Amino acid sequence: MSRMVTTRDDIAAVIALYKANHVLREISAQTGVALRVVQNLVKRFRDLGEEEFPAPLPKSGRPKLLSPRTLKDISRQVRSNPSLTAREVKERKPSYESRLVTLCSTSPAR
Repeated sequence: MSRMVTTRDDIAAVIALYKANHVLREISAQTGVALRVVQNLVKRFRDLGEEEFPAPLPKSGRPKLLSPRTLKDISRQVRSNPSLTAREVKERKPSYESRLVTLCSTSPAR
């Protein structure tokens, strides 16, 4: 089961419905946000003193090395020339140097 990302718009909608005295199940049904997430958002809202919206929690995990734009550019290059190696891609675009250095190994293959 994949985890849904709760956006600021979702949080604002949940809190607005909560302030309008809607039941948590109704809020979940109307916004499409899981009931447990609605419960956690309302609890965090109450804990903050009901003056400010709770911010989305930071997502865990390792950050991406390459941006979607860089990945798209690299995949375009590889599609046009399938025999292209990572080292050649790096040589063609020096701006990728810092990002691709960890992807290109200098040790010989075993």
